[in-house]
Amino acid sequence: MSKYVKILLQAIALLSITLGVFSAQAMAKTNIQYEVINGDTLVISGNGETEEAIKYGKEVKKSQIKKLIIKEGITKITPLGIGKFESVREVVLPDSLTEIGDTTFAGCYKLKKVRFGKGLQVIGYSAFASCISLEEIDIPDSVVEISESVFASCHKLKKITLPERLKEWNFNTFRDCPALETIVNNSKIPCYMPWYKKYVTWRVDGKKTKTIPAGKTGTSTRKKLSIQYDLRGGQETKKLPRTYRFGDSVTLPETVKRKGYVFMGWSDKMYADVEKVESGQKKAKFYATWYKYKVESKKTGTATVSFDSSQAKVLLEAHAIRYSVYKDMSLCDVGR
Repeated sequence: MSKYVKILLQAIALLSITLGVFSAQAMAKTNIQYEVINGDTLVISGNGETEEAIKYGKEVKKSQIKKLIIKEGITKITPLGIGKFESVREVVLPDSLTEIGDTTFAGCYKLKKVRFGKGLQVIGYSAFASCISLEEIDIPDSVVEISESVFASCHKLKKITLPERLKEWNFNTFRDCPALETIVNNSKIPCYMPWYKKYVTWRVDGKKTKTIPAGKTGTSTRKKLSIQYDLRGGQETKKLPRTYRFGDSVTLPETVKRKGYVFMGWSDKMYADVEKVESGQKKAKFYATWYKYKVESKKTGTATVSFDSSQAKVLLEAHAIRYSVYKDMSLCDVGR
C-alpha cells in the first residue's frame, strides 16, 4: 500500500473518530425527554444541561401545566431549554441539579411551591423574579451563589431561609419584596436590608437593625397606613377598608352608590381602573368614578347611547355596551 493511501486512510479514520465524538457530545446535550401526566404535570428527564430548546408536542398545553418535575440526571436548567410555564404552581428539582439559569422561572405568577434538591450550587440572575404567588423559600445549604434580583418583585414572599455556604450577599436579591417578614440567615456573612426605610423595621433579638448578622434570624414590622376615599357625592352601602399594612394587597370593594349615577369603579390621580391597594404602595387615596348614561331610539332599529363623564376623576379609556333586541337580553352582543 502506498504512503499516500495510508495517509488518506488515517485521515478518514481520524475524521470518523472526530465526528463520532461530536455526535456523542451533541447527543449528550440533547438527551432530554419529557412526558405529560394527567394533562397537568410535566416530567422532564435526561442527562446533563438543558441547553437546547425542547420541542414539545401538542399534548403539552403550557397554560394547563400546574406541576413541573425535573428528574435525576439533569445538572442545569435554563428558560431556553425547558421553556416558560407561567401557570405552573409547583416545581420539584433533583439532587443532581447544580445550577438554575438566569430568568428560568421569572414571571411564573402562579408558582407557590419550590422543592430544591440537595446538590444545587448556583441560582442565576432573576431566576424567580416576579413570582408574585411565592410566600416562602428554603434555600438548601449546598448553594454558594445567589445572583442579583433572584427574588425581585415577589410581592407575597414572607419568609426566606439563606444557606450556610453562601459566599456573597447582594441586597438586590429581595428588591421589591415589601411583604418580607422573616429572614433566617444560616450563612457566615451579614445580610444588609436597606429597603423601605420608615415603612419596614427589622429587628434581631428585639433590637432594631438594617443588617441580619450571620447565624441570626431577622423579623420585620410593617407600618400600618390609612386608605382615603373621595366618594364624589356618593355614599357607602357597606363599610370600606380604612387601613392596610405596608406590603399587603387590599381589594377595593364596590360597596358605594349615588342616586342617578352608575358606579364605574375606583381611580387614583393617574389611572382610571384601580381594583386594589398594591403590595408596597406607600399612599392610598381613591376616587369613585360615576357615569350617567342615556339611551335614545329616534329611528326604528337604531339606538344612541350617550355618557356623562363629568363626575369622573380620570376618564375611562374605553366603554363596552351589551345590547340585544330582546328584553331578557338573550342573544346579546357587545359593542365598543
